[in-house]
Amino acid sequence: MADLSAQSVPVPRPARPGARAWWTPSMTIQAGVLAGLVAILYWPVLYRLVYIWRNNGDWSHGFLIPVFGLYYLYLQRHRMPRGLRESGLFPRIVGALLVCAGFLLYVYCITRKIEYPKGAAMVVTILGVVLLTCGWLWTRWGWFAVAFLMFALPLPQRLYVQLTRPLQRIAAEVSSAALTVMIPGLDLEVRNVAVDFYYEDRSGQINVEQACSGMKSLMAISSLGVAMAFLSARPLWHRMVMILSCLPIAILCNMIRVTATGAFVVLGRDDLASGTPHMLLGLVTFGLALLLYLGVGYVLSHLFEEHQPPAKEGERGMAAGGMSE
Repeated sequence: MADLSAQSVPVPRPARPGARAWWTPSMTIQAGVLAGLVAILYWPVLYRLVYIWRNNGDWSHGFLIPVFGLYYLYLQRHRMPRGLRESGLFPRIVGALLVCAGFLLYVYCITRKIEYPKGAAMVVTILGVVLLTCGWLWTRWGWFAVAFLMFALPLPQRLYVQLTRPLQRIAAEVSSAALTVMIPGLDLEVRNVAVDFYYEDRSGQINVEQACSGMKSLMAISSLGVAMAFLSARPLWHRMVMILSCLPIAILCNMIRVTATGAFVVLGRDDLASGTPHMLLGLVTFGLALLLYLGVGYVLSHLFEEHQPPAKEGERGMAAGGMSE
């Protein structure tokens, strides 16, 4: 009689002759060498970026951009191509052209002493290297992580100031209107980016500084919105709507922050309008932006419901007949 207590042990299937892992140590060395060459070539750009991220609060989110790019690739690991398939001559030519274009742009910026396009040249070069060495499939899988690096590049100072001034005026106008509604008896006078207030026995001025213009939150919240648009599988028009919503969501969140800060100043709680409480208020508004993006994504996902057409009489009869058998 057979021993029923014995359990069958699965026997591993022998490897096919000539079979080998698709990723080899030599490929790791080649990838490391390519990454090292790009880092050496653009070392002044990388050094300047890290310096700005550390010393300029408007661009401190730059440290998170490459980290999120790697996290995105980790989430998309199920779509990662298995092996380096030969993709023909055309993608290699396009990749080589991108590498040359990035290098020429970098050299031009050095001769003209222009800083911002140097970072863009580095991003173009990285994309060209991926296309040149790995082909279309890998480029299609990882292009977003490379393009997302553009959010880590600080804008030119002149352009930054030109974009900041209108945002400061908008913040002053909207926050003054909101404060008038929120605090009865408050008298406000807006002068450019400054707001003079008269409340009970106190008077003073609320200055919408450059740091409170919303430019910092615009870049950080926009990068958050673009990231959320690509984190999950969505139709293209869903992603476009979420990307277009970045600007109004960023402006709305900054208006709330400026209004709350102004209310603290008017009510005599200047201690809550600066330092750690002000930083915590910024984190709260950033969390509000996250909730708004989640809301936009939820609405888009439930905007259209799929309804199956009602079955015809003949089909119902056939279904009923099949069930009765």
